[in-house]
Amino acid sequence: MSTSRDQYAIANTAPEEAGPDDLELRGRPAGLAPPDELVRLHPDTPFLIAYSRISDDWRKHNKKKAATSAWSAGKGVANQHRRNGRNAARHGAVIVHRYTDNDLTASKRNVVRPDFQAMLRDLRRGQTPEGYPVHGIICVDQDRVQRTDRDWEDFVEAITLDPSRRFYTPSGPMDLTEESEIIKTGIMAVVNKAESMKKKRRIRDWHQDRILDGLPHSGPRPFGWNEDRTTLRRAESDFLAWAIDERIKGKAVQTLCDESKRRELTGTRRNDLVPQTLTQMMTAPRVCGYRANRGELVLDDDNEPIVGIWETVTTPEKWRAVCATFGAGSTYLARGSGTPRITGIPKTVKYLGSTLLRCQYRIEEEKDGAVTTRVCNEPMGGTKAASKRSPYVYTCSTCSRNAISGPMVDQQLQRLVLAKLKKAQATFIAVKVAWPDEEKLQQKADKLAGLEKQWQADEVPDAMFYRLAPPLERQIKKLRSERAKFELAAATQNEAPNDVAKKWLAGEYDLAQKRQVLFEIFAAVQVLPGQKGNKTPNPKRLIPVWK
Repeated sequence: MSTSRDQYAIANTAPEEAGPDDLELRGRPAGLAPPDELVRLHPDTPFLIAYSRISDDWRKHNKKKAATSAWSAGKGVANQHRRNGRNAARHGAVIVHRYTDNDLTASKRNVVRPDFQAMLRDLRRGQTPEGYPVHGIICVDQDRVQRTDRDWEDFVEAITLDPSRRFYTPSGPMDLTEESEIIKTGIMAVVNKAESMKKKRRIRDWHQDRILDGLPHSGPRPFGWNEDRTTLRRAESDFLAWAIDERIKGKAVQTLCDESKRRELTGTRRNDLVPQTLTQMMTAPRVCGYRANRGELVLDDDNEPIVGIWETVTTPEKWRAVCATFGAGSTYLARGSGTPRITGIPKTVKYLGSTLLRCQYRIEEEKDGAVTTRVCNEPMGGTKAASKRSPYVYTCSTCSRNAISGPMVDQQLQRLVLAKLKKAQATFIAVKVAWPDEEKLQQKADKLAGLEKQWQADEVPDAMFYRLAPPLERQIKKLRSERAKFELAAATQNEAPNDVAKKWLAGEYDLAQKRQVLFEIFAAVQVLPGQKGNKTPNPKRLIPVWK
């Protein structure tokens, strides 16, 4: 018995140097016998699932530094799995499935941990996707599973559905149905939460101290400066100063990028400079010595910008002048690190029903001794899932209490859309809508044509023509663009519902076009919470709200 158990322990032990892909550390360990055979060979052995997580894997983001290190990306979670394997063998248990969340914090509310959610699902159903029974879970510490009260409650609820299951740490197995263990782990949960808050505060204070002292940003060196981020790298800084001067004079950013190629200059990551990147470089406050933080200039007690200790590329006057040559959404203070985007470009959406679905989970809140209930009603977004039947699910990241099968939802949305289009076809009448500014456009075009005719006949001098013509040309161009957008929208609205349905079924619509149809038909689609233990997708959980 002990020899076989040692063999399985070896199969569950991570190698000394793990590969760079942490995906290799997910799923059934290599060399493990099939479920029926393993149960027959070890009828009295606990079968455990192992969880490993690291909040910040710097090796995953800094490949250059990782190349010179003995550790590679994913090595941290590999070490945790190796310790899990040894601890499982010490307790006479066998690991039958691994769950790994690499480079994912557990202390932020908006971070989804896919393998943690998959682990909870498998705990609730009592077996792994391969069919191995689950007698408990093992990890290197309680805080790997939990850093918030919500996570710990979900975990305890899932593991205690079977009272015989245990939670293993290096200290030994814990019975989370026992009152003493609940109290002990609850205290640890509070300690972990406080430690997480303390760590965040220390990091925030460290950054604030650097800002007030005028020290440069941490991280990779900025273009134009050496590795110390204080002294100038002449070839780059001279180009940046020249680019700022030429941009103020009216040169196109692409022309400046072409000059950087002629000078054989690249960015700090060895890529060619492109207009967006160079715009960020020229409009960053650091070029004139100012310190910025999260999209705002940092001011001192006298309401003056804090000046850093690094060498400068240009003057504050020139920095303000070059910023004025760009739109508000293009400058560093609008698009720099940590700042919100104001360009109007939406975040890329990968799933059909994202943000259309609305969570209907009822949240209980206590205030002044009274318990009230409210509907969450937050948008639900798609996320990948470790399931062949539902490779992705729609979840509510606000309450984290409501999830539904993605493929089933998309299929049901398509059925509802096609049924609605079929019904709308019976009463459809195309309406011709005229663009309201057509007369204004014609007047501007006639005025420009008349001016050009007078200029051709030498009735208008060159200076007057070149002063009056450009504004008219810009106005005409803008109006024509508005007309084109109006006509496109009108054509879309006047398209017969049958034609829309045919294009949908024929695959002529991409994801963005399908979502546009959805949002024209639905005001929202409400998603009712599912029943615990019921894994069958239920379309009746969807309640459409028609426009």
